[in-house]
Amino acid sequence: MPALEVVPFSDEHLDAAAELLAARHARHREAEPLLPADVDVRAELEREWRQEGASGVFAGDAYLIAAPQKFPTMTWMRVGVAGQAIEGDRERMRDLYAVAAERWVDEGHTKHVTFVPTYDTDLVDAWFRLSFGSSGVLALRETGFEEEFDGGIEIRRGTPDDIGEMARLDVDMAAAMRPAPSFSDMPVQSIEEVEAEWRDDPDQDAFELFVAERDGRIVGHIVLYRRPPDLRVPRNSIDLAAASTEPAARGSGVGRALTAHVIRWAHDHGHPVMTTDWRMTNLWASRFWPKRGFRVAFLRLYRSIP
Repeated sequence: MPALEVVPFSDEHLDAAAELLAARHARHREAEPLLPADVDVRAELEREWRQEGASGVFAGDAYLIAAPQKFPTMTWMRVGVAGQAIEGDRERMRDLYAVAAERWVDEGHTKHVTFVPTYDTDLVDAWFRLSFGSSGVLALRETGFEEEFDGGIEIRRGTPDDIGEMARLDVDMAAAMRPAPSFSDMPVQSIEEVEAEWRDDPDQDAFELFVAERDGRIVGHIVLYRRPPDLRVPRNSIDLAAASTEPAARGSGVGRALTAHVIRWAHDHGHPVMTTDWRMTNLWASRFWPKRGFRVAFLRLYRSIP
């Protein structure tokens, strides 16, 4: 393999990197036609590059950039959906990471995340051979007719009066991520804290709420979100942003009935595509959503050093 000249990414590389990203996205759309055709790849690339703390590398036929993403208990150095592209031998991405990650670790960033298109199995393999593992996915499917599933529930639109119950379900879901195999260290908020966040969210008009009742009690909910379009989110799509069933009702058909309902609703209200995501260590989600027809478009790969 010829020597690879890897240099720090800078503004002068944006045009060439955008061409690489456009070529990658075109191949990705051949594998998954639901991905957006009208996306401005240069704008998506530049949006990631302009994030505070972003850095990366360029090598003529490839680039890699990342930026810090902060959480209550950690910070990821995150290679976003537009954060990498490569032509030729995918093995070269390991060389780019070797150069870029040295700076990231020197700056104190030891937790690294990258989103990789699933169609590019050679690139996925290259990242696996850098000690990355699959921690989550971004997925999508067509909306349309779905047969109703009888989960022994009544489904209706949520109202502001339901927010307290929805907060309870969100807390149940967060608590379910604490034990094995997820071992989440994200703090579990109180019901009151989650309810306050719901009520104070300035973007409430972008959400659609659905609740499932059994014997007059809310036992599950789904939240749809009109996510702004980007490299993986088509215009007029809608995101299945949150779903939860209370512990005592799990496995009784609440999730299946709610999902079928919102897929029909989305189609009837002009959303031909539904997106969603899930954690791979959430055993319920990682088994449930593929069975509901969602196809994985991006893997989220994670590495912690040491």
